[in-house]
Amino acid sequence: YQRRVRVVSTQSTGKPGTVSMMLSARLLLLALSFAGIAMECQARTSVSFDFGWKHRTGLTAWAPPDQPAPSHPDPGANPAESNPTYDDSDWRGVQLPHDGLIAAAPSKAACPSGCSGNSFIPRHVLWYRKQFNIPSSWQGTAFWLDFEGSFRNTTVWVNGIMVASHVCGYTPFRLRLDNVTAVKVGGSNTIAVYVDPDNGDSGGQAKGSGWWYEGGGLYRHVHLVTADPIHVEQDGLFAYSNLSFDPKNGPSAMLHVSAAVANTGKTAGAVDVNFMLTSPDGKHSETFGVGTVSVPPGESVRVNGTLAVASPSLWSSSNPTLYSVTVSLSGAATDAVTAPHGFRSLDYDANHGFFLNKQHFKVRGFCDHNNFAVVGMAVPERVNLFRAQASRAVGGNGRRTSHNPPDSSMLDIYDRVGVVVMDENRLFDNNTQYVINMGAMVKRDRNHPAVVIWSFCNEAGCEGSHETGGPRFREISYQFDGSRPTLANMFTFGDLLSNTIDVQGFSHQSRTKLDSCHSKLPYKPIYMSECCSCNTMRDEDEGCETLHDNPHNICTQKSFNARCTESNSATNASDGVDYAVGTMVWTLFDYYGEPPVAGPEVSGTYGQYDLCGFPKAAAFWYRTQWLLTIPDGPDKTFPTHGAHEVHLVESWESPDSFPSTVGNKTRAIHAYASTGDVELLVNGKSQGARAVTTMVQGPGSYAEWTAVPWEAGNLTAVARDATGAAVAATSRFTNGKAESLELRVDAPSVMTGTGSSLVLDGQDAALLRASVLDSAGRVVHLASNNISFRVVSGPGVVQGSHNGDPHSQIANNAPWHTAYHGLVRAVIRVTSTAARPEAERALLATIDHAGPMSAAAQSTVESTSPIVVEASSVGLKPVTITIPVSTNQDADGVMAVAQAGAGQPVNFFTQD
Repeated sequence: YQRRVRVVSTQSTGKPGTVSMMLSARLLLLALSFAGIAMECQARTSVSFDFGWKHRTGLTAWAPPDQPAPSHPDPGANPAESNPTYDDSDWRGVQLPHDGLIAAAPSKAACPSGCSGNSFIPRHVLWYRKQFNIPSSWQGTAFWLDFEGSFRNTTVWVNGIMVASHVCGYTPFRLRLDNVTAVKVGGSNTIAVYVDPDNGDSGGQAKGSGWWYEGGGLYRHVHLVTADPIHVEQDGLFAYSNLSFDPKNGPSAMLHVSAAVANTGKTAGAVDVNFMLTSPDGKHSETFGVGTVSVPPGESVRVNGTLAVASPSLWSSSNPTLYSVTVSLSGAATDAVTAPHGFRSLDYDANHGFFLNKQHFKVRGFCDHNNFAVVGMAVPERVNLFRAQASRAVGGNGRRTSHNPPDSSMLDIYDRVGVVVMDENRLFDNNTQYVINMGAMVKRDRNHPAVVIWSFCNEAGCEGSHETGGPRFREISYQFDGSRPTLANMFTFGDLLSNTIDVQGFSHQSRTKLDSCHSKLPYKPIYMSECCSCNTMRDEDEGCETLHDNPHNICTQKSFNARCTESNSATNASDGVDYAVGTMVWTLFDYYGEPPVAGPEVSGTYGQYDLCGFPKAAAFWYRTQWLLTIPDGPDKTFPTHGAHEVHLVESWESPDSFPSTVGNKTRAIHAYASTGDVELLVNGKSQGARAVTTMVQGPGSYAEWTAVPWEAGNLTAVARDATGAAVAATSRFTNGKAESLELRVDAPSVMTGTGSSLVLDGQDAALLRASVLDSAGRVVHLASNNISFRVVSGPGVVQGSHNGDPHSQIANNAPWHTAYHGLVRAVIRVTSTAARPEAERALLATIDHAGPMSAAAQSTVESTSPIVVEASSVGLKPVTITIPVSTNQDADGVMAVAQAGAGQPVNFFTQD
């Protein structure tokens, strides 16, 4: 990499193919087998292994809620729980993904030192068990379990025999079963999984491996797969493309595809290998053959192919076009694996930043941890889509997966909504296991077009002796990819690691530091890979204003924080200079752990949205700076066509409502707007106008009135354009007393870009918003009513509730919660599996002993009626809402909804 970091080709190529065809019957057969439909020949079959599990918290018996984690958590080589005859009748039935810790309430008794990043959620050890059959037809095949992620130190027994262990909580692992002598083909088997979430490198007891809440247990999906002994190995398919841009004829591409074919059998076999590129609509395909290869037993052979592609549709933020690439085997074995592919070019320039498809692209993104209210680390896909759309709603076109490889379905979503991703490794050092983990992340994620850069490490984990890991991390990144640059989120530059990575990442550094680096390393692209810890608590009018980073003292953090976010030590440090690639703000959402003050508070307050996904005023500030005032173009999440908005930060309640302003006659008021002028009125009387600018033009990205005379009624902000014309307005009203409840569905919701129906797949989830209203139908700003939820009818269950208050100590699985500034969030999970494919249902009926996919459960007709939920509160009339449900994955599934909403506007803001 010199001056400009370009897409690099490192793979060998084969003979280009020239065959063009419609999707033939043979290819349709392969596609069906890949989807999990059992075929007469032994093609690959993959089914969910998420259902029918039993779970217990505690080493040898159920752990009481306030009991600390065991000091000696080793279960031994032959624990009773691993025995197939063990009595687990008192264990709870669960389905995956499952965060085994999150349901508990914070406990100072169990966590005297804070636990889980000072979330005070106890980190008990966890057990899982499941009984299952292996179909007799699988005799002689290869079959295995793919675990997408288990946090953290995981040991697996099958029929009482220890067969696997895995220590990284964020990388996938494969458990081969066909070579386990204890496995009974055609008979019943028992798998037992022990997970110690309290065991972690660089963290030690009570901390996992991080300083935030990382959850525990089988928090990602598990799949049961069968294939011929000769098959495509795990994450063995890789495709990248080199693009050329002709001013007259547009783009063209050379597609490079490679696949690793493994033979786990005892004899060599010859297979014909073909690659296929399929159009985004699935109606056209291009095949290019590699020929016949012989694969010796116990070995793996890599095959390569290339294809010239004329005029491909490009993957971009506004139009993230996805093709698919398939490798198929025939002959001695039949197999097919498909991966997404997006044709796009990446250029990182030391003077001008980042270019996507030769168009300048300023990254305006957010870091985020992977937990959410109620569900913890086991975040349902629709909630992850909600999170992605929340970023787009404020102009966020980028995401850093801090500080670990994300759930792969999150990358599937970003591929479809057009958000560019900085994919980050967890632990970094000159340590062979850490290098292996980095390679596993790269192999798993390299086919996602949304991933545009790899990150080795974070902050102190990058510095000092850790830097010696840089060369090996770079080597393995290039070995498995080579089409993206590398980065580290650093405090320093010009040292060993800085000289190893392709793009200089910085964490929380000033414009002065960036300018110094740009001057001393003029060839090095620069990225503010983390910045802007400007903490707030949702809808808090009074308290302490965050001016720089987290104030670690007992203090209510005010909603207003624009002085912090606009500074040259925060967002504008990189946003305001052309040479910087962009900015990753810390963070988009609040998260469990890392609170301002451990104990009174149990969740962080860095987010622009609270833990429940309710927007704070800070979210609207980013909406004005990163969306409404940005010209419509390739780096904007969706066009706004010159629309203007204005937002009042504070409520219009009496100064006597807040302890710090009792007796005052005036209120301090702030407004965020997309125009250059805002006028404030109280009951129609002007309080004067204030000029507003964008942060890149200088301080003053907000309007401020320090002493507005308070009188009950309404407070109105009017935004005016350069001609003085009023182009937007908003009002706040003094509340009356609480009179009623209101329920809304925030996901699925067309407004938030999360669809219109839940899918009955046994796993989908809805986000409900309960609001306490006054007689005028406005949210009561200071309401703290206790609100309870129950499912009245339909295939749903209340998983839990939360209010977004970082002080909340209520159990996350409670079906009730006190309101925080008038709002409560409930998570509703579907219980029906009616939408799952018939072929999968038929196969799982022969595999699962328990759970909704077992033969016994499937003998009962499942409900496909809408889910009706009631919210109630003492003294207020109960209200209900209906959540639509669907059995149509093609139209209402999360990935289909994400794809259909690409480039479309989303709205997370309502006006009271």
